Amino acid sequence: MRVSIVQGGGLVPIVTTTIADSASLSHENAEALRRKVEEAGLFGLSAAGGDRHPDRPSYEITVEHDGRQNQVVLDDAALPDAVRSLISWVGSVPGHQQRIGPPGRG
Repeated sequence: MRVSIVQGGGLVPIVTTTIADSASLSHENAEALRRKVEEAGLFGLSAAGGDRHPDRPSYEITVEHDGRQNQVVLDDAALPDAVRSLISWVGSVPGHQQRIGPPGRG
């Protein structure tokens, strides 16, 4: 399973891309990733959710697993608690990757 989170928008023109791939995580953390994605219901969410405002942070979340892929874009104000928890966890799990750059180069 691979989860990619691209955070952009807001007042600072910076894009942060954070990736957690079960292939580079410990067995326990790979299982935790699977559970968190399931709890967040990311395969059941539609491609774009909530009203997007350029002055608020937004998140483009892509999940790939067993040949399936789903991508959702959520405004910070519309983030369900389980998705917010996943975003926080992906950014802190040992083995995650992170890139920071200007818009268009996430």
